[in-house]
Amino acid sequence: MKQIFLASSFFELVCLSAGIDSGVYDTTAAPALLGTQGVEPSDVSSKDGSSRERILLLSNNAAVLELSRPFSQTPGADRLLARFDRVVDLNASVHPSHPSTWSPAQNDLPMVEAHLRQTWDLGEDDVELVLESPQVNPAIALGRVFASATIRVHADGLMSYGPTRNQIPLANGQRMSTLHYLPLVPELEPRLLAEFGIVPEPLDPEAFRSVVREVGDSTASDLDAGLGDELQGSPWAFAVGQYLAALGLITEEEETALHVEMIRQAAARGFSRVVFKPHPAAPPAQLEPLFTAAEEDGITLSVLELPVLAEVVIDRLRPGLIIGGFSTALATAREVYGVPALTVGADMLLEAISPYQNSNRIPLTIIAEVCDGSERASQSTATQLKALVEAVSYCMAPDISRDLRSGAEDFLERSAETARFSRYFKRKRLASLRLPGGDVEKFAPRSFARRTGTLAVLAARRQGSRLVNRAKSRQRR
Repeated sequence: MKQIFLASSFFELVCLSAGIDSGVYDTTAAPALLGTQGVEPSDVSSKDGSSRERILLLSNNAAVLELSRPFSQTPGADRLLARFDRVVDLNASVHPSHPSTWSPAQNDLPMVEAHLRQTWDLGEDDVELVLESPQVNPAIALGRVFASATIRVHADGLMSYGPTRNQIPLANGQRMSTLHYLPLVPELEPRLLAEFGIVPEPLDPEAFRSVVREVGDSTASDLDAGLGDELQGSPWAFAVGQYLAALGLITEEEETALHVEMIRQAAARGFSRVVFKPHPAAPPAQLEPLFTAAEEDGITLSVLELPVLAEVVIDRLRPGLIIGGFSTALATAREVYGVPALTVGADMLLEAISPYQNSNRIPLTIIAEVCDGSERASQSTATQLKALVEAVSYCMAPDISRDLRSGAEDFLERSAETARFSRYFKRKRLASLRLPGGDVEKFAPRSFARRTGTLAVLAARRQGSRLVNRAKSRQRR
């Protein structure tokens, strides 16, 4: 058995390593397959995992590959790579195609499989795919190429709590059996791939913390030298940047203003020291406005240039507060490490994200609702969050979320007009789905003409005139 683990970021490598350490990948058959098509529990390999070879398939999905640094070169990566029998570079295998656009023609699939089996030394062994981002390439392409492989999915962030954003080939979806995810919002169940009946399986948070600690040990000297002495003796806030402008979600000026607001919020909460960490995939940040804002507010600002996970910084140096837009690091800090998390710019981002079904909407909704600077949410808040996320999920993807409609109607009936929840919904979207809170426009001849044609409008007017004339004639009689 060859297990192929697809990963495109260091955080995903950490999550995969945590899963391997806790034994979730030691069984050959995934839970959803047991007892079906002749697969029985007795067919599952023993826990030692000795009968399988684990292959890490690295994918660099950066838009400009020449300007990006492979995450396998991140400090501490060597310890995690040692958990795999060998490492394969997907970019080299599909060159000159980019992994994100690699999509072999249907007729070429047998040839491509034969080529990859030879190149990756797979022989004729059975293959199990453990894929990230199953709704886009290269995950879709790998599923199509290895058409007989069983498929599991590993999800490292908050997008797993939202609906599947793109259509997945049926032949792929029917083989996806287990979703391994980090439980960053325990009160929620993942919606990703729910239409295929996938079985969610949470990772052990302690295994995750252990791997992060292991990475931190390998970078301790550099991290302590860069920040350790500066942060001794006083509480500090950790500001994490994102690459929203590079994704086209907001402008560069808006992103800079967002980072400045992080400094302002830290000062407003009594912190005198702030560490700002740019996102590793983001272009060079405009730092001058941040230092200006810090000086105005009496803040000592440091910029963390070391290519290290935010979770490593949190685990090792323990900030008093983490501030960001809707980075997964906020949820990880809050749930896994108990560090208060605060989001800034949520209202602007909720308005900016387009279209409504943008896959960032669920992560932003969760972060905006729970990351208010407190450590944990109350049970009543957790119940409201579940109802909110399910309502937003239905509005994003009604065709594959029909089971959520009734709950969405109930939630919107109660909350659509409240200031707290109305920001998560668009009135036109609600109207198109005939949900509470939507604006159902009255008959408008011009818009009706655009949809059905001028002749139809004239016919409707003539019919209306006839009805009026008949009514008048009856009154005369």
